[in-house]
Amino acid sequence: MGKYYVVVPAYNEARQIHRCIEHILEHTKNVIVVDDGSTDKTGTILDLIGGITVIHLKHNAGKGHAMKIGAKEAFRRGAAGVIFLDADNQHHPKHIPEFMRLLGRGNDIVIGVRILKAAIPWHRKLGNFIMAGLMHLLFHIYIPDMMCGYRAFTKKGFAKLEWQTSNYGVEIEMLAIIGRKKLSFKTIVVDTIYLDKYKGFSVWDGIKIMLSLPYYKWRTL
Repeated sequence: MGKYYVVVPAYNEARQIHRCIEHILEHTKNVIVVDDGSTDKTGTILDLIGGITVIHLKHNAGKGHAMKIGAKEAFRRGAAGVIFLDADNQHHPKHIPEFMRLLGRGNDIVIGVRILKAAIPWHRKLGNFIMAGLMHLLFHIYIPDMMCGYRAFTKKGFAKLEWQTSNYGVEIEMLAIIGRKKLSFKTIVVDTIYLDKYKGFSVWDGIKIMLSLPYYKWRTL
């Protein structure tokens, strides 16, 4: 099995980041955290955690940008693949070995899919349903959970995706690229952990993402 890194983009996650990294370290020591210009104590907490690599960005550039920075650093270090986790402790690290196994079996793109339980706010479930329908209509792929950031790519898979979105919505652009290029992928069912109903992603964010789907469809036509 190749060498895989976990990449964690983090922005203002002082409440959760220490526990999140502790749990990840139970499964792998190859961890890169990109502190995306946090204005709370996230960066300070990360610097006190031993055994990980921390990249501090001077300004908040967005999740998509932070993911690229972390992945490129992992590949610079010789990684065969990267696994992305969110920093808010809502992705259970117990699934890391499952992502590694699928990458090791020749899969270049692995997408985590949550079962959309009652714990997830209704507007997010509705948004997921609408976006999944639009994605199927425009790109002929169907994934019921469009926004889960728990994903993994080999170096080859990462090169094929090369997203442009710098902030929230990067997950949608990835799927649009997969559909447009007809790339093969695998899915993994991951635990649904929902700690904060309002954090980070608003209804307006969802509307903007849905409006972007036609752009992703015809961007290169």
